[in-house]
Order: sequence, then structure tokens, then C-alpha cells
Amino acid sequence: MKKLILLTMFLAVFFTSCEKESYEPTPQELNALQSDEITSKAHVDNSVFVSSNTNGMLTSFNIGTGLDNPTPRAFSLPYADADGIVYDEKRNALYHVNRSDDRLVALPNISSYVDGDAIIPSAMGPASFMQGREATMYNNKVVVADDQTPGQLKSYHVNIDNISGYREHQVNFEVWGIQVTDKDLWAIVDETNKVAYFQDFFKAQSGQLAATSMVAIEGLVRTHGLNYDEHSDIMVLTDIGDPTNGTDGGLIIITNFKSKVMIAGNGGTIPMTGQIRIYGPSTELGNPVDVRLSVEKNAIFVAERKQNNGKFLIFEYPTSGGDIKPLSSTLVAGATAVEADFK
Repeated sequence: MKKLILLTMFLAVFFTSCEKESYEPTPQELNALQSDEITSKAHVDNSVFVSSNTNGMLTSFNIGTGLDNPTPRAFSLPYADADGIVYDEKRNALYHVNRSDDRLVALPNISSYVDGDAIIPSAMGPASFMQGREATMYNNKVVVADDQTPGQLKSYHVNIDNISGYREHQVNFEVWGIQVTDKDLWAIVDETNKVAYFQDFFKAQSGQLAATSMVAIEGLVRTHGLNYDEHSDIMVLTDIGDPTNGTDGGLIIITNFKSKVMIAGNGGTIPMTGQIRIYGPSTELGNPVDVRLSVEKNAIFVAERKQNNGKFLIFEYPTSGGDIKPLSSTLVAGATAVEADFK
């Protein structure tokens, strides 16, 4: 009886959704629901995932034990070089940028693995990017930044059983970090201090795509990672500085971000007076390549690539800038990207 009620509730939600694109469960997902195999929510909401581009490992940190004392679990993957990660809450899965094979892959039942497990992808997309970097998700679509010259944005239809190509957009700049907010997209203009904005990104057909607007960030040398919390209107950007220098990286936090973008205007600059800046030797920031903000956890999570060949750093969300020491610093060889299973 319990299974019948769960299945009825699941289908009712599925068929009555009208605000957003429908969530279409695969036969495997329906079977998992009917057999009570969907993992309890108690096992998630505390995990931060870190990619590596050197060792074929995915590391998960449980921050339920404290931001200053996260508990790691390491999983092996059948590919060595990886970057962007996105978490699919509906399916308890990750979509991972596999740079070894130039494919987006699905990693199912992600909360069920224990330390030392090997994860085998349940789906693999077409080999369609050359320099896959970050990734972002909206409904049943994942977008991957392809950092070739010029850059491209590759979109895919995804579920845990199948990944297929959707659209491809060519932009007139090299691209690294990206994030979808509703139907819009923010993108890092690689090798610059600029952020590009694409309004109604998912309405655009394949082909050349010009940014709706672009702003520079004063005092930022070269940015890679970004994370925007739309509800609080906070943007966090990473600054890798000189890529060969392991001590000149930083984080820039911009509150009231959209209003500052509007004030700056297309082609304008957000001044340093409108930023919270985290720089200095205590920060352990050299080449921070990706970042994840959690207003819920009052924390910022960082993939630091240069220092000690890779680290996972956790900062308490700052109210002012300075040479701030992270709450936690853990070695993660080849750290390239971070993602969390919570807001």
C-alpha cells in the first residue's frame, strides 16, 4: 500500500506540472520508486563534491560533521581527467564533465556510495566538446562550457539512462565558469576580468550567440569560477591572478549584484568599492578555479588548483574583506570543480 501511495503521489506531481518543463522519469527511475530503492533524503543535504583532472577520483565531503571538519569519501572513476559537476536532486545523481573522453556522463545513486567505491557511469553523451570546463543545469538540460577558441556552450538533454545533444552555441570569447539562473545564463569571459550575461538563453537556437551584456570587475586579474545565488542576489567570483603564481589568487563577493550590473551598464565596470575581497597568504588561494556559495550553510566552497597540486577550501561567508584563513583546507590532487547537494 505504501508503494502504491508513493507512486500515485509521484505521478500526480509529474502530470500536473505546468510552470516548468516536465520531469520525465525513466523506466529505471519508476522501478526504483516502486521498489522503495530511492535513497532517503536523510543521506544527502550535506555533501560537497570535488572533481580532479589528474587521478580519476571524485571526492565527496560530508560537512554535517562541521565546516571546520568535513569528512571525505573518495570514489574511483573510469576516467582520469574531469571538470564540471552538476547535482540532480530529482534523480540523486551527478552529471560530470569527463575530459578524458570529451563526454558528459551520468553518475547515478550518488548518495549510496561509501569510501573506496568505484562508480560506473549509467549514461554517456556524445563526444562533442574539445575543452570541457564547467557545467550547469536547468530542468532536464545540462550546459557545458567548451573553452576552445572561440568558446562554445554545448547543451544536452539528460537523465540517468540517456544523454543526448540538444543545442550548440558559439560565443565570441573563450568561456570557463557558467551558471543558469532560471532561463538566463552567466558566463566567465576567460583570460579577462569580465562576466557575460545571456538573457533567455534556452530560447536561443543553435548557432552564433551574442551576450546580452558584459561587465568588468575592477581589481580582478583573471577569473575562472563563478556562483550566483539569485534569491540573495550575491555573486562570488574567483581570481586566479597570474596562473604561474601560487599565492596571488582571491575571491570577490558582490552583493546586490544585479543592481550593480545595471548601474555599470553593458561594457561598464563594477568598482572595487562595491566588492568584498578575500586575498592574501592566509587564504591559501593561488589558482581558485571553481567556487560554490551556500547562503543556507553560510559558507563558500572552493576548488584551489595551484597550491600543493590541489585543495578543497571552506570559508565562512565574510561580512568584510581581508586576508581571511579558511575554516578548512584539505588536499585534493588536481582539484578542478565543486558542487553541493544543497542550496
